[in-house]
Amino acid sequence: MSIPNHPQHPMPATPPALDPPFKGYIETTFDSLLVFEAARRGMIPRVTRRLIERERGMVQSGAVFVFDEQESGIKRWTDGLVWSPSRILGNFLVYRETDKRSANPPTPMSTTANSNSPNQHSPSASRPGTSGMPSSYGESSQMAGSSAGDIPPLGQGALQRPRSSSEGGPVDRQRERALVGSLTNSYKFKDGGLVKKTMSVTVNGYAQHMISYYTVEDVLAGKLRQPSTIPELASLEISPDYLHKQNFRFPPMIEVGQDGVPRYRWDESDP
Repeated sequence: MSIPNHPQHPMPATPPALDPPFKGYIETTFDSLLVFEAARRGMIPRVTRRLIERERGMVQSGAVFVFDEQESGIKRWTDGLVWSPSRILGNFLVYRETDKRSANPPTPMSTTANSNSPNQHSPSASRPGTSGMPSSYGESSQMAGSSAGDIPPLGQGALQRPRSSSEGGPVDRQRERALVGSLTNSYKFKDGGLVKKTMSVTVNGYAQHMISYYTVEDVLAGKLRQPSTIPELASLEISPDYLHKQNFRFPPMIEVGQDGVPRYRWDESDP
């Protein structure tokens, strides 16, 4: 008795991993402004709708997202992770990933970095039914002209100098606070978990948000590059739209030229 041959259906291929719009470490206000400016110019794609489940895989150490509330319809940002309450760190808010969801999880708090603008919306969660995301975001989100397997996403190229063997040992307390603020031992943080660092600005009456993620270990190991160390970004002139003092808890140095245009003047002491 012959057994009929049934056609073999190939297993569906696993979708390739998605790259975040930008990968690096946002340390200073200048770093954040450079990312906002690059997104304004289309060098870094902005998020134009909430992340779907597969896209949440982009939430990883080094991932940086920018969205405009009016453009995206997103009022609150969600990433599927569990976070501690926020703490102010200069012009930013920082959160740390907690170990697990408890019966009484921490109360969600605004990720708006500007504490002087209490009416700004928080990007801690998002609203469904929003407009679509550009194809470059859903594919590889790399700089224009690059392709998968060709040029790595901006910020993933040359790395900063790794720590030397003489720098091993306990993390310096001051350096630790620069990375996590006061979130050192107040909650049960996830071992090796992410830190979320956010900043918000208002442009033409609408809020724009920068959401960044990193692990302390990756920053200390020099695995994530700051935007201010990437020539394509560091050379950008920051639009005056981002430089209004009300956007900052600690306003950066702004100089007004003879043409009457305010310009950002970066200083190493900037938060």
